[in-house]
Amino acid sequence: MSAPFALRPRGRSRLAGAALALAWFSILVTLYALVLLRLHAVEAFSGFAAFLSGLALAALAALLGILAMVLVWRSGRRGGVRAFVAVVLAACVLAGPAYVAGRNIFARGTDDVSTDLADPPRFDRAGRDRAFGERPAPGPIVPAPEADRQRTVFRDLAPLRLALSEGDVAGLALGLVEARGWRLLGPTSFPRGGPPTGRIEAIAPSPILGIRDAVSIRIRPDAEGARVDMRSVSRLPGVDFGTNAKRIESFLADLAAAANAAP
Repeated sequence: MSAPFALRPRGRSRLAGAALALAWFSILVTLYALVLLRLHAVEAFSGFAAFLSGLALAALAALLGILAMVLVWRSGRRGGVRAFVAVVLAACVLAGPAYVAGRNIFARGTDDVSTDLADPPRFDRAGRDRAFGERPAPGPIVPAPEADRQRTVFRDLAPLRLALSEGDVAGLALGLVEARGWRLLGPTSFPRGGPPTGRIEAIAPSPILGIRDAVSIRIRPDAEGARVDMRSVSRLPGVDFGTNAKRIESFLADLAAAANAAP
């Protein structure tokens, strides 16, 4: 005679185990893609696709974990703890990207940002410093979709005017580029003892994924001293979420502070 139902040993939920395994796998995929992107060991598009795959796996693990918790609660099977852990791990993977995407959702599409949309700083050396998988150097103008988006989302983005000479401003700008860990392209555009050519080009990695963006800083004489225009362009289109505009705002703010502190 079989034991009463209440005395039967409860079986484990296979769905909870699958959710937990998938959550751990999503962590491995995401971290692996992140390392490859930071080391530039794979094509940029492929690395970013792998990163997105890790996020998708985490989302699926969270969904399966929630479903497993419901089924465990209704059936009395074991596995509630594993299902809960799966949801927590998946949430940890998704939390950072979700926060960045949610906070900057309206800034998406600003892959090419400039303080001067009518005559943006140009790129000469960036086209010769292209890693595989990255798009070519930006053109001489900011594309209309990006310009329209910038006018809507970043209306306060404007040139910086300083009461210093071009050479002095160039020295401060080069110091900030070096301090931020950006890589200058070619020799300095402001040779010591000679007339300035007016532009600095550099490669600036994104903060987390290390995706290489192109930066051009133009310094021209102004009635008050010097005018600084800056352009930042994503080499991997469609993944900006406001990074370019924030890079310009932060750099120009630091440059203004350095200029005010200069003797």
